[in-house]
Amino acid sequence: MYLECRMAKELMAEQPLATLGFREEHDKDENNNNNNVTDNTKNAREEENEKNGFVAGARRARQQHREMEESRRSRR
Repeated sequence: MYLECRMAKELMAEQPLATLGFREEHDKDENNNNNNVTDNTKNAREEENEKNGFVAGARRARQQHREMEESRRSRR
């Protein structure tokens, strides 16, 4: 409604809301069914990460550490 008001008052260019990422209600219901499968996969991944003590960025930090060690060895 906010964007439609802005378009009506010529505060922004008029364009279909679909091009701005908005969908009709019946499209949301169909996509919601597809999202349930994705959500289940995501929840399983989150549970596994929690069980294993996941720390964001740790994998990249280990990779950078290995690269730095290899760089030091090659300089010797």
